[in-house]
Amino acid sequence: MAIKLIHKYQGWWDSSRNRGHFWFTYYDNSREKSVSVNGQDFQIMMDMLRNEQPVYGDHTRGLVTTQSEEVGEEES
Repeated sequence: MAIKLIHKYQGWWDSSRNRGHFWFTYYDNSREKSVSVNGQDFQIMMDMLRNEQPVYGDHTRGLVTTQSEEVGEEES
């Protein structure tokens, strides 16, 4: 699976199993469920999805990434 630009997301957390997953809606309008992730990874991914733009992802690996930024670049 290629890394694609995420347009929207939903996070699902299951406290009884201490696992979560995401639904990524990509810019091509496909909607895919990610693999399950542990609590620490869930928090990291949620933070990136909320605070970074643009964000790319791969639901098959539970991966999110941003584009490179210049050192010291301020967030808007």
